[in-house]
Amino acid sequence: MKKDKKKIIIEIDEEVVEKERSSDFMRVLVFSVGEENYCLRIEEAKEAVRLSPITRVPNTPEFVLGVINLRGEIIPLIDIRYFLSLAPAEKKGTGAVLVSDVPGESVGILVDRIKGTLKIEEASIQPPLATIKGKMAEYTIGQAEINEQILVLLDLEKILSCGEIKRLTRGGER
Repeated sequence: MKKDKKKIIIEIDEEVVEKERSSDFMRVLVFSVGEENYCLRIEEAKEAVRLSPITRVPNTPEFVLGVINLRGEIIPLIDIRYFLSLAPAEKKGTGAVLVSDVPGESVGILVDRIKGTLKIEEASIQPPLATIKGKMAEYTIGQAEINEQILVLLDLEKILSCGEIKRLTRGGER
């Protein structure tokens, strides 16, 4: 049987997620961007896939890398670095794509690497550090130390419903 080398499989058992939602724990998807580790609530991710060829789209904001074809569905691909106040990736054409339909339509988010899923205790999430400024502060729920690593918990719903992305979905209306 031929394996699909482009697909990263993350199985989500909705029953388990619902049970965990009612407990003091949450399941998160962990990924890296640059040297930092981030995470988001697992229910915010529809799927994770390897990066496929990107088709550039003219006259789009700097955070829009283009579009990708995911099994026949054309999905806009955004660079999460823009929303984290990080410099654009130096090496283009590598990484992974988190696909989310939190805003209602599928959107791909370019990350460097998918690390997996974790179950973390909600009480271990601390408020965002006072030193975090700008867009990063606006899109951060908090951070947690897990296995001697700091994970920054992002609010993907807030990122994907920000004014800049809403203007895109309305065709550039102001």
